[in-house]
Amino acid sequence: MISYTNFKLFLEQHLLEPLFIIPQFYFPNYSTDVINFIDNTCNPTYSYDFNGNCVFWYEEPLNLKDLTDLSNVNLNYGTNECRDWHDCEFPGHGPIIYDVNLKIFANSEKSNLKKQWLKRNKPFLDWYFFFHGFAALDWFRDFQYIQNVNNYRISKVFICLNHLIKDNRSYRMLLLSMLQENRLLDHGMISAPLLSQSIIKEEIFNNVYSRLSSFGKKHVMKNLWPVAESLVIDDVNYNSASAEIPTYYYKALWSIVTETNFYDDKLHLTEKIFKPIVTKRPFILVSAPGNLEYLKSYGFQTFDRWIDESYDQESDPDQRLTMIVKEIKKLCNLSTVELQNMHNEMSTILEYNHRHFYTKFKKIIIDELVDNFESCIKIYNLSLSERFRLPVELVDFDRVKRNLLS
Repeated sequence: MISYTNFKLFLEQHLLEPLFIIPQFYFPNYSTDVINFIDNTCNPTYSYDFNGNCVFWYEEPLNLKDLTDLSNVNLNYGTNECRDWHDCEFPGHGPIIYDVNLKIFANSEKSNLKKQWLKRNKPFLDWYFFFHGFAALDWFRDFQYIQNVNNYRISKVFICLNHLIKDNRSYRMLLLSMLQENRLLDHGMISAPLLSQSIIKEEIFNNVYSRLSSFGKKHVMKNLWPVAESLVIDDVNYNSASAEIPTYYYKALWSIVTETNFYDDKLHLTEKIFKPIVTKRPFILVSAPGNLEYLKSYGFQTFDRWIDESYDQESDPDQRLTMIVKEIKKLCNLSTVELQNMHNEMSTILEYNHRHFYTKFKKIIIDELVDNFESCIKIYNLSLSERFRLPVELVDFDRVKRNLLS
């Protein structure tokens, strides 16, 4: 399996370079601000003629502001002094003439926001793939060999890890507030190292970026603010936390996965959801509506036999959190024996998800990545005469899949 650090390079060398397509990135990770846009057309490595460019945006969820800024970046040929345009000669194919101008948008979410942006910014083509699935397969590759997860004594009903709790992640404040209101905090292992009364005030009175509703703000001030303090399970290096699973993760039965995206109507999951899967734990997914079903579309099984998962269809953010906390409360009201029986009952699903992640899921997202790229090239070629078409036959797509799968 290709490593996370070399994933971009692999795609460049095996899919883009054979067709003279220039990769361009938002960099560094965790920021999609247009000031971080990397234009590789000025890179000596890409000094040859080229037929198009591929804009990579797959780390963070798409947002309107940065998409608008991207629209204003000049990605057209003939306007940059670094771009010396000539005919591109492909062996066995002949020259590609001046009018070739392929644009691909590489991304990892499904949303109306993306569809609308692509529609307004034709001729960009949509190259969707599950980036965080590839990252998780690299980061958690060793967990396929760890079998004795039941050797750890389960001492808490749930674990809930939270780092950022402001702006787009402010729903985590409300979740903690609801857990506090229902006296559930002691039943879980909860981290929120940035939690404080000052950061709550900062969020509550931020009328520009806060996503909390009026109900949410009142709830947080009433229930969480009086007891707000940093919640730390253990020393955590948050620069590498995404790629790590501490041993204390095993000491809780259920994982409450607070995903990056909660408020916006989009299908976008990160490595967070795969932590309970590789550690053979059940989970409740705190995310935007439809994301639990999105996960299931990749072949994973969930836990509707033991909890009500209809929260996944609830569009109202406050109501969705209320439904989730209701299920957490039910779990916390179970006896130790009942929880143990539940764990035994779901063992087949836990084993299935673990095995599926390292086998069929891996193949699913590899096929999806390569097939979607091939589809972009074929769609582009459809309306062109033969001399303007990109020679898709120069890329051995089956070989690319085999290399990624190995």
